[in-house]
Amino acid sequence: MAQTDYWRPEQAAEAEIEIKNSRFIAYLEPVSSLQEADQAKARIKALHPHARHHCWAQIVDTPFDVHASGSSDDGEPSGTAGRPMLAVLTGKPAGFLMVMVVRYFGGVKLGTGGLVRAYAGAVRAVFEHTQWQQCLPLVQLKITLSYPLHQQVLHLVARFDGAVTGSEFTDQVTLVLTVPLTAEQDFTQQLLDLGAGTIHIHSNKA
Repeated sequence: MAQTDYWRPEQAAEAEIEIKNSRFIAYLEPVSSLQEADQAKARIKALHPHARHHCWAQIVDTPFDVHASGSSDDGEPSGTAGRPMLAVLTGKPAGFLMVMVVRYFGGVKLGTGGLVRAYAGAVRAVFEHTQWQQCLPLVQLKITLSYPLHQQVLHLVARFDGAVTGSEFTDQVTLVLTVPLTAEQDFTQQLLDLGAGTIHIHSNKA
C-alpha cells in the first residue's frame, strides 16, 4: 500500500449504540505502544467487570506498519467483532489508537452479520466524537556533510517542513533528519545539488 496522509486521535473519546437491547459502548484511547494499549484495555475492563464481551482493535503506530495492528473477538464468534473494528481503523486510515467495544448482552442474538454491523457501527460512532489530527507519513534520512554546508542544510530541511532528530559533530557533521514522505524525492535531489557530491546519504527508511 502506498503511504498517504493518515489520522491520529488528539484525546480519548466514548460513544454508545444500542441494538436489540444489547448495549455497545465504544472507547477510543490514543496510544503509541503495546504497553499503553494494554494499560488502556485493563482500565476499561475494570470499568465494566460484568459486561459479556470486551472486544478491541488497535494500531499502535502508523496504519502503514503491518506489525502495529491487532484485534480480539473476546468470545464473540470468530471474525464478528475485532476484525470488523480493525477494518474501520484501517479504512480511515487511523493510527496510534486502541478502540475497545464493551457489550452488555440484551437477550436477543444478532447473528454473525448483525454482530459485524454492530461492532463496526460502534467504532464509527466513537469516531464521530473524536478530535483528529491529520498527519503526513515521514521518511528518515541519515546524512554526512561538511561544516560549511551545515546551516544551508538546516534551511533546506525547514523549507521542506522537516526536522533534525539527531546530530553528531566530529571531523564532519552527521545529521538524522525526517521529512514528509511525499517530499522525499525533491528534498533528496536538492540536497545532492547543494552538496555537489559532498553530501552522503547513509540510510533511508520510512
